[in-house]
Amino acid sequence: MTAHYTYTPEGMSIFGSRERFNRVLYGGHQHDEHQERYFTFAGDTPIFMGAASDYSQDTWCYQAKNGVLLSGLALTEGYAGGGSHDIYSSWFHDCSDVLTTWRSGYITYRLSRFSPYFPQVMVDMAVYPLIHEDGFLVQYDITTDQRVIFCAGFGGITKFFGRFDHPTSKRRDFSPEDCTDNQAEVLSDHAAISGPNGVRMQLKADFPCEYSLTTAEALAAPSPGLFLGQHPGPAVVVRVKAVIPAHSRFRGHLLVLRNNCPERLRSLLGDGDLDRITRSMIRDKHAMVSFHTPDAQLDATVPDTVIALDASFHGQSFYHGAIGYHAPFLGWRGWYAPVLLGWSDRVRSAIESHFATITRSEGQERVWWDGADRPDLDHEGTQYHHLQNSSGHLTALLHRDDIYDMQEVAVDMTLFYLQNSADLETGGKIYDRLLEILSWEARILDPDGDGLYQNFLNTWISDGHSYNGAGCAQASIYNFTANLVTARLGRKLGREVRNQEVLADQILQALYRYLWLPKEGILAESIDRIGNRLLHPSPELSTTYLAINAGVVNAPQAWSMLRWTERNCRSIRTVGRGGRLYFSSNWLPKKYSTCGIFSAENACLALAYYRCGQPEKAFEIVQGLLDAFALSPYPGSITHVLSGQGGSDGGDIDFTDVSSCYLQLLLEGLWGVRFQLLEEVIYLTPQLPPDWEAAELNLPAVSLSYHRRGNCETLLAVVEHPARKVFTLPLRQAKIEQLLLNGKSIPYTVIPGWKRSFLQCETSICGKIELKVYAAEAPYPRLRQHELTLFPGNQAVIAVDDGVIDHLEAPEGLLQNVSTSPQERIVRIITEQAGLYDCLVRSGEVFLPLTIEVRNLPRLEEPLEISRLEFLPLEQFCNCALTEIHQQEFRSPRPQGYSIGMRLNGRYAWEWNHFGHNALQVDDTLLRKCGGVFATPAGWQFATPPQGRNAACVSLWDNFPTSLEIPLSGRARALAVLYCGSTNAMQTAVCNARLEVHYAEGQPQCCELRQPDNFDDFLLPVYQKQNEAVYVGAGTHALVQVIRLDPQRELCCFRAEAIANEVILDVLALTLAR
Repeated sequence: MTAHYTYTPEGMSIFGSRERFNRVLYGGHQHDEHQERYFTFAGDTPIFMGAASDYSQDTWCYQAKNGVLLSGLALTEGYAGGGSHDIYSSWFHDCSDVLTTWRSGYITYRLSRFSPYFPQVMVDMAVYPLIHEDGFLVQYDITTDQRVIFCAGFGGITKFFGRFDHPTSKRRDFSPEDCTDNQAEVLSDHAAISGPNGVRMQLKADFPCEYSLTTAEALAAPSPGLFLGQHPGPAVVVRVKAVIPAHSRFRGHLLVLRNNCPERLRSLLGDGDLDRITRSMIRDKHAMVSFHTPDAQLDATVPDTVIALDASFHGQSFYHGAIGYHAPFLGWRGWYAPVLLGWSDRVRSAIESHFATITRSEGQERVWWDGADRPDLDHEGTQYHHLQNSSGHLTALLHRDDIYDMQEVAVDMTLFYLQNSADLETGGKIYDRLLEILSWEARILDPDGDGLYQNFLNTWISDGHSYNGAGCAQASIYNFTANLVTARLGRKLGREVRNQEVLADQILQALYRYLWLPKEGILAESIDRIGNRLLHPSPELSTTYLAINAGVVNAPQAWSMLRWTERNCRSIRTVGRGGRLYFSSNWLPKKYSTCGIFSAENACLALAYYRCGQPEKAFEIVQGLLDAFALSPYPGSITHVLSGQGGSDGGDIDFTDVSSCYLQLLLEGLWGVRFQLLEEVIYLTPQLPPDWEAAELNLPAVSLSYHRRGNCETLLAVVEHPARKVFTLPLRQAKIEQLLLNGKSIPYTVIPGWKRSFLQCETSICGKIELKVYAAEAPYPRLRQHELTLFPGNQAVIAVDDGVIDHLEAPEGLLQNVSTSPQERIVRIITEQAGLYDCLVRSGEVFLPLTIEVRNLPRLEEPLEISRLEFLPLEQFCNCALTEIHQQEFRSPRPQGYSIGMRLNGRYAWEWNHFGHNALQVDDTLLRKCGGVFATPAGWQFATPPQGRNAACVSLWDNFPTSLEIPLSGRARALAVLYCGSTNAMQTAVCNARLEVHYAEGQPQCCELRQPDNFDDFLLPVYQKQNEAVYVGAGTHALVQVIRLDPQRELCCFRAEAIANEVILDVLALTLAR
């Protein structure tokens, strides 16, 4: 199997890697009262760096170096032998045969190659993070057949300036510049360095050695032999030297300690057992969950992810990332897995801390605008609307506000905790603030009161999403759930809950009234509140899985939404296990965060598949994520952005959003553990792969153990809570012979499912619950063909083996019955509309999906001869120069609610074009210098002016007319339109603009411009699919739309109309083919 790392019983191993600093070692929480967080960079090569981040010093969470430790062996001090490679000495991290093993919290190394002229040595090393202090411990075990010199160098304390978890970060490696403003000293039995930010690092060995000081340039030397020589200049680096005699074994430790006292340094090394104690403390981090399956790689991801999640907790709350963006953002889905892991104290602390930030303001509340770019708050660009005198929302960060609306996810996580814990004491403390938050959401995000709420940077993936005040599915679903569950909590607390129940019902009705598309079987993404109030019909993954996981849609609707996702959102097969990972949307162009492969989004999608009873498709995604772990250059971690093969695509490691969602997928999805204690019920629905014969899960609140032998499956559950337990188990056969609960037969219900059925039973027993399911030899019904390709008028046989057809459900107008028998239906296709149609065959207690593709016979168009061209003069219709369109300000129309993501110059803010982020370089040089006639490679020619206005622009922005008409006369075979425009990913799959040719009589010919089919943004690299694209200057392109005409009809006019908000259509030239 293809993998970057090899999974072994000891851990994840790699041989000969040159990667450095690609694994972060996390300590404990002893210093969580400080806003800064210390951690240790280690990696595939044995070079180590202490580091710290402090979001209060830098909002990008840049890190500061707290010293780099290099160690190695040399034969002669001050001497390097050989040519390009020193054959007399080598740093350990430069050895080419390093065998590195990541062991879920620490790393071990074995290496031996120095050079053919070097003594025979074997070096074993280990590096551990300190748990109760800030620092790290390095263990050495070296054997040699000749005398060698061990040495280590340590230095470099810096200010906050980089992201060293990124391999391309500048000055990631040690450089003499790192020692600026450093002071080093040798004390009685150790050495120390002090530097910026009040940092003092101490270094001590537990073996006989010589401490000395040397220069920063010495530590930058290419080999330890040179490092050990004499170097003039300021002595700011610590040097440790120990001679290892011939035929001896050298054992010892180096301890690096941050901002502590010498007595603590000595005591830690004093008992000689610090490495064993540290290993035990590391294991304690993930001991609350025991996860054992036949898949060793899957098992290994659990402790690694728990360690990352533990590191994301800091003081009072869970931070955005364990290392990258280590800041207390509120709503990035970080609390779900901690709830399941039993970290109740931490979750309560997070809830109470963040709910204490609720705003209280006097004066009239309003959403107002200043129309200014706000780089201080908004790295996306323009936040056009701002709140004034607002009360009832939580700050985006624990200690200050930011642009994000994170409280929807925070409320959802809070209610998730209360559902899992029935902690009515905490629920009572925050209940009134929950009501305030829900009131704020309704006032600010549903200003017209129609029941649909606006998405306003409210989810992890929302960075590049500018809904421009639209009524959206995601915010509405979050508010539906929030009002529904808050009402349940209120009933437990004896409160009046009628308002929340009514509001939840209103939101649910609005979702179906405005966004449900029955023909497509999906919930649309959003509907505009201004302009033509377009429906945006392509939901991203977030919309689909939120609707399913919140129970907004029923089982057939959920299946339909997932089927739409499979067809319309690209997916990849990963290179190891052949798992599947989905792109987050079909919104083009591909770009973080509007379209890409994101780990957390796939984890949530897989959870939705489990909730729908489709475990095979869910486990496909699990396999894809497991490949991401194996292919990752960061052992034990995956990045939040993945590549087209499932490996890392930049991104950050140990993002809390990824860690939490991945663990939730395994615990709630694969194992099916769901506590709904506000309704006093616990759901246990394990959906394990059918080839597993044994698996086990132990959590603080529940233990599950599964075994299968022959036709008998045994599930042993241990649950002490008195709530009603509902077990739902997938049946391996269509029927069962017997169900035993603690040795006694009990009644059960069979629940229909997709290609299988489920057994369901209930009990209120506390403690040990053993279910034994004896399967009968009864195969499931199956379709002879689950996909049919037909033409209108064709007949087809729909047949079932091992069952009968109880019911056939098909889209209205698709087919009619011709004949019926128990196992067969003969049907005729009566629709003329080509497309894919999903049907369901009910056979006994299973639903069998059937896809019918209706095709039409292709119509072959004769090739269009590009000849007899006539240029149409546009001078009187041009209203702007192409290069000046975005030099003006676009202030209206804007929605009543928030408007974000559209800069004042009319450009989409989350844009990286030919010349960079938000660059504005419009170049029409080739149009201006073509001598008046611009020719395309396909053969079309257009008249263009050498100067002045050269674009006839239409837009819903007030800056331009919504439409324009240009007279036509005579007859023609075709009209070629040279055009370009401004659009963005949020306008995918809707009509951006419309081109029409009107005749003197009869219906016009219409051409809709849809991005990305035949329209895209003129400053981005071309991504539209259908039309000829031509560059009219550096980084600026235009498109050619050819409209075939009826040569027998008299022409009247050409009309261009803007349809979608934010879009600007620029008509550059018209040419008729007579």
